[in-house]
Amino acid sequence: MRKIDVAPELLESYDLNDRVYHCALDDTIDVLEEINERADQIQSIFDVEVMAQIKVFHEQYGAKFSLYLFYEKMGGFNLSQMTDKFIDEWQSNSDWLRLSFHSKTKHPKITEYYLYDERDYQTAKNDFEMIKKEILRFAGEKSWDNYPRTHFWSGNRETVRAWRDCGVDGMFFSYPGFSALYFDDEQLKALWEKDYWFDPDTQMLFIATNVKLPCMTVDEVVKDLATLGNRKIIEIFADDYNLIELKEHMETAIRWAVENGYRPAFYDEFFSQSVLK
Repeated sequence: MRKIDVAPELLESYDLNDRVYHCALDDTIDVLEEINERADQIQSIFDVEVMAQIKVFHEQYGAKFSLYLFYEKMGGFNLSQMTDKFIDEWQSNSDWLRLSFHSKTKHPKITEYYLYDERDYQTAKNDFEMIKKEILRFAGEKSWDNYPRTHFWSGNRETVRAWRDCGVDGMFFSYPGFSALYFDDEQLKALWEKDYWFDPDTQMLFIATNVKLPCMTVDEVVKDLATLGNRKIIEIFADDYNLIELKEHMETAIRWAVENGYRPAFYDEFFSQSVLK
C-alpha cells in the first residue's frame, strides 16, 4: 500500500461540489424487528419511535440518514423475516433515507462480536450479498446505499476487495482512537486529518467518521465540531438502540452542520463516480 501522506493526486480525484454532512445509525436491527413485530398494527415505518425521530430531523433540518444493518440477532430475528409491507414507503423516502451493510450477527452482550478482521474474501462477499438481497426485497432498490460502514470499521485487504467486487463505491475509516480495517497506527493518524482517501491497491475510497455520538457528551459534540470547521465532510452517527437517549446529541450536531454551511447529502451525490469505475 502506498503511504497515505504521499498521495497528493487523491485531492484531485473527485468532483467536490460543496461541504456536506451525512447522518447514520449503525448496528441497525432492533428497529427493523420492532417494525416487523408491529406490522399488523402500524400504518407506517415512522410509527416506530426511532424512525419517527429521524424523520423529525429530516423535516426540521433536511438531514439524510443511512441505516447500516446487521443480518441477524444471535438466536433471534433476521432480515429474511422482515416484512415487505412497507416497501413503497421505504422507496418513497429514499431521497433522504437509505439502508446498507454493516455485519452479519449482533451479539446480545459482546458488542464487538462479528468483525471482519479475520474473515476471508468469500465470507465477506456472502454476508454482504445476503444483507443486500434482503434490503432490496423489503425496501426496494432505491433504498440501497452503496457506501456501507462495517461493524467497528473491521476488515482486511481480502474483505475490502470482496466488497469492492460487490460494487461498493466507498467505505469509512474510524473515528479517532479506534482501529480500522488494514490501516496501521501511523496510517490512521494521517487519515484522521483527511476527509477521504482512495487506496489504489484495493481500489476503495475511504471516508472519515468524525462525529461518533456515543463517545461524547452534548458539550463535547459542540467542542469537537468546532475543530472540524475546515472539513468538507461531517459524518455523524449513533446506533439504532441508543438514538433516543442521544437525540439531543444528534440534533446538536445536525444544527451545527446546518448553521455552518454544510448541506445534507449521500456520498454518491458528493463524489464523482467516474474515477471509481
